[in-house]
Amino acid sequence: MRIISRYVTIEFLKIFLLISAGLTTVYMVVDLFENLSDFTKNHADFITIIKYFLLRLPQSIYYIVPLSLLFASFLNLGLFIKYNEVTAMRSGGLSSLHITSSILTGTLIISILIFFLNDVIVPVANKRADDIKRKTEKRKEETFFKEDSLWFKSGNYTLYNVRFIDSDKKILWKVTVHSLYPDFRIRESISADKAMLENGQWYLQSGIRRTFHSTNTNVMTVDAFEKLPIQFPFDLKDVRHAVVQASETRFSVLRDYIKKIQKEGYEIRRLAVDLYAKTSFPFAGFIMTVIGISLALNMKRLGGMAPGIGLCILVSLLYWVCFSLSLHMGYAGYIPPILSAWMANIILMGIGSYAFYSSTQM
Repeated sequence: MRIISRYVTIEFLKIFLLISAGLTTVYMVVDLFENLSDFTKNHADFITIIKYFLLRLPQSIYYIVPLSLLFASFLNLGLFIKYNEVTAMRSGGLSSLHITSSILTGTLIISILIFFLNDVIVPVANKRADDIKRKTEKRKEETFFKEDSLWFKSGNYTLYNVRFIDSDKKILWKVTVHSLYPDFRIRESISADKAMLENGQWYLQSGIRRTFHSTNTNVMTVDAFEKLPIQFPFDLKDVRHAVVQASETRFSVLRDYIKKIQKEGYEIRRLAVDLYAKTSFPFAGFIMTVIGISLALNMKRLGGMAPGIGLCILVSLLYWVCFSLSLHMGYAGYIPPILSAWMANIILMGIGSYAFYSSTQM
């Protein structure tokens, strides 16, 4: 039994690594064509370009592993069936479940490793890759943080502070603008609950403007306003790196950040969906393996390897459509965040479990 399990596992890993290498290469080539023009028009050197795409490699591996596991499990078992090795194993008293148990165990281990890859390595690599691209494109670098707030300096005499950025809704929460005299005495201070972008124009809403006397800062004029137009010296794309991105944040850090901003009353729906997606997507590979094994065990009824490969492609497309649709339903608030992240897994696991059970009873 151990010899057979070792043999099945080794053959599975060979195919898995070969398919992963091929799909990763395709992914990186597509990524290269999408981003290379941005580097060439900014005259980036060859070493910078290589660093950027090497840092993008962990993300590509994370995305292609579930698809690789689907095809590897199908081809591995399909080849065993084609050359009657499964028949030989069954004649020795082994059931389909025993034959495939080593594949399922190996796939589960790979899924766990992919979770840690996405939690430990991918956020750091993505952050560094984004930093390289921002520096190459010479985006504004005057943003900085202090106590979880974003600060932005315009010239020498104006400071902007934003507590939280909702880039989807184009809202800046808890905005404060400090205008200074050349000797750095405060000239004007504006505080607003939020700033909203309407038709290309930013408006501060529900705030107070304090204007200080030019010689005595203890003397000031206070005016309340409901809506006040303002010009920010930056675009949302300039401060994208200041917005918490799930792909650049570890699971524990993102979870704590969500708890913090939720207590302050900010919108957390999108971040919550992305948080739960960090736990669901890595295990899509295990579900794909169950489906791949089921297709392989029914290969003769399907008509051979070619129709089975076609069904593998169809299953992968079905998963991506279900996963993307459920995430967007979660973003829009139609379903709870945890359900939106796991719904595709639940549906495909139900289909795969039924197909696997039916196949093993044959």
